Formats: sequence, C-alpha cells, structure tokens
Amino acid sequence: MKLSLDLKKVAARENIAVDERGLFSLDESRAVLSTMKVYTRENADVVWGSLLSLESAKEFVTFASALEWKFPMLRGWDNEDAVTRYGPEVLPWLEVLLDRIKGKVGSIPALPFNFVWTHLVAVGPTAVNAVLRAKKEGDADPDKLGLVAEWLERHDGDAWVALARAADSGSPEAKRAFDALAKRNPRVVAKHLKAAGLNTRVGPADLTPELILKTLDAAAAAQMTERMPWPSLRPSAGHFEYHAMRVITVRQEKGDHWGVLIEVVQGDLLDRKVEWPAIVQQYLYGSKVLSGGRYLVDARPLKLDAKKLKVDAALAAKLDLRPGQSVTGAVENWGDVLAIRAALIKQRASIFPDAKKVIKALKVPKAKVVNVTDSFEHVDGTVLGKGELAALPSSSIAWRTLAEALAARDGSKFVAGAANTDWRHHVKPQTLALPAR
Repeated sequence: MKLSLDLKKVAARENIAVDERGLFSLDESRAVLSTMKVYTRENADVVWGSLLSLESAKEFVTFASALEWKFPMLRGWDNEDAVTRYGPEVLPWLEVLLDRIKGKVGSIPALPFNFVWTHLVAVGPTAVNAVLRAKKEGDADPDKLGLVAEWLERHDGDAWVALARAADSGSPEAKRAFDALAKRNPRVVAKHLKAAGLNTRVGPADLTPELILKTLDAAAAAQMTERMPWPSLRPSAGHFEYHAMRVITVRQEKGDHWGVLIEVVQGDLLDRKVEWPAIVQQYLYGSKVLSGGRYLVDARPLKLDAKKLKVDAALAAKLDLRPGQSVTGAVENWGDVLAIRAALIKQRASIFPDAKKVIKALKVPKAKVVNVTDSFEHVDGTVLGKGELAALPSSSIAWRTLAEALAARDGSKFVAGAANTDWRHHVKPQTLALPAR
C-alpha cells in the first residue's frame, strides 16, 4: 500500500507507536484526532497519518468530516491516500467537503482542495453525483466537464453506466454531462450501455468540425492549470524559447475516436540534467485524452549535441540563424539555441520523426493519420495571445480546415493559410544579458 506519507518516519519523528499493520496504533490515532480538531500545515502529517491509521472507512469518515480543514492541502501530486487505504467508502467525507467549498476544487496541488478532485476520480462509479457537483478551476474542457471526463477515462464502462443511470433518473446535470460527452464517442458509449442492459439513446454518431473546434477553442481560452492548455508562438520565459511547431491529426480507422497532437520545439538549454531542458513539448486534444499537456511530462527530450553541430558565425549567417535575436528575450545559452535552429534545418527528421511514431500519445485505437503540417497559420488563444495572435482556433483558416479534414477523413481539405510557425516571424533583438551556464 503506497501512501503519500512514510508513516514510520512520521511516527518516529513524533514519538508515536506503530502497530503490526505498519500504521499508527489505533489508540494513539484516536487520541490525536480527539484532541486536534483543526487540520493545519503544522499538524498535517500527524493528523493525516492518524486518519489513515483508523480501523475502518466509517471511522475515517466520522473523524475526517468533523475536522476543520484550515490547511486545504495534502502531500504530493494525485493524492488519493484515503481511497488507497479504505476504498470508495470514504465518499461521504468528500461530499461533506464539497458542501463546505461549494464544489470548487483546485486543479493543481498548490491550489486549495486539489485532493478532493484526485480522491473523487479514484472513488469510481459510486461517486457520480459528487463528480458532477465538483468544478475544477481553469477547466479546459469545451463543456466544463474535465473532471467528469477524467473520471470516465479512468473507470470507463462502469462509470458510463453510472452516468447514464443518473441521467435517466432525472438529474439535469447528469443528462447535460452525458449528452455532451457521449457525442464525442457515441459508438463506444452505446457499446458500454448495451452491455449493461440500458437502452439510453446515444447520438449523433458523426464527428463534426464544430465539435473539434469547440474542443480546441475551449483549450485556447483556458487558464494554465496542471496542464498547459494551448501552445503559444510568443512565450516569455527562456525555457519556453520557441523554435518550431508541428500538428498531427488522426482518426480511428472505423469509429468515433479522433485526436490532434501539437508538438512544440522549445527551450534554450540542451543539457538534459538541468531543471528546464529544451524539449519537444506535446499538447493533446481528442476523444481519448484530456486537453493540453503537462510540462516536461507530455514531452520528449531534444537529443542534440551543440558541439557536434559546430555552429560558427559563417554557418549562422548561411542558415540565417540570427544570433542575438530571440522570441522570449530571455535566452540563457545562445550556443544551444543556435544548435537547435541549425538542427531544424539540417536534420529536421530527427526532431520531428514520422508521425506514426508519436501518435500513440493520443490513445486513438487503430489510428490513421489525416494531416501532418509544420507550416500553417497558428493563433495563441485569448489568454496568452497578444496582438494578431490573440484569437481562437476557429478564427484561423488553418485550424478550421484541419477540423474539416479530420471530420471528413480527407486531408486534402486542409489550407495552411498565412503560415507563421517559423520562429523568424517572432524574434527580436535580445537586450537582456543573462549569465551563461
């Protein structure tokens, strides 16, 4: 049983007895929880460890629900300790917290009550009503159903059946969620419901450009959370220094599933041991994935050697690499940046390999590539975008026609528009002097 806390270390530090279960002793856990009525940053490990050391889920719910959660956080990413320890029977505690916080849950561990979201997703199908109540900050889902979509992705058929039954029972929120989400992959949903003996109607079956653009527009209008929702051609931090962008669109060979993968070459440091190395960052959209991408997680390293590329002044001039000009104004290592720019010209295929090698990230079964392009009219969205780039994908002829091509399974419908994905469109002389590593 893997928990966010090493209970034996906490017990040793706090002079608490550990029993044969490897948990705090029952007597000491109950004593702690009988005296500590407020969960704070200072007592967090002791209180949480005591809650995880009780005899049953029922006892956990009693003590946890009575606490004042003054410090609204638990340790680690994706904390679901209570479900790991006791199972889905901890749901009543989560429902109590949802009442107190009016359904608003943080999208990353640094935001209040993020652990309510992660626990709800872990609970499973019995949490359907609570999942529908919870609202995640910065939700990039086109119907603001990101938490429901993540819950469905994790629990699949059983969760779809629970949602359908909630919708059939008269819950307007369940019906709205079911109708919106089922449209994204109706055949799969219908298969799950049929297996459960339900006759809930699912449709329409045809993927439309409007649904694709709705997904992309929602991401491009969303705030940053645990996932970066949409890529920008003009970032501001050096480790996001922009170099190139590629889009790959795919459809399931015979079915509803679809996906859009955006790959962005970014960064100013080729040393893979640094905190923020140069990478190919991925952004995912479609019927099988959550919108956006996690920084450094949904990514692959740039395996380049600046010394081997040997970019001198003559080569920089020949290839128009523009030393001293950057997108971010915050480049730290110019040798590495020029090496990346040179590699995109001399060995582009090593950075952007065959599309078939990277589309598995979209999780589309039997995926067929519809379009691949690295030269097109991109927009930065309404949150990060400035000037002419402050627009939604639906306003770009490139994104509109990519959506049309994807819906029709006909790549010839794509029109690149006024291509702006070459980094040279966005650089300016860098005046900020940064120390080299």
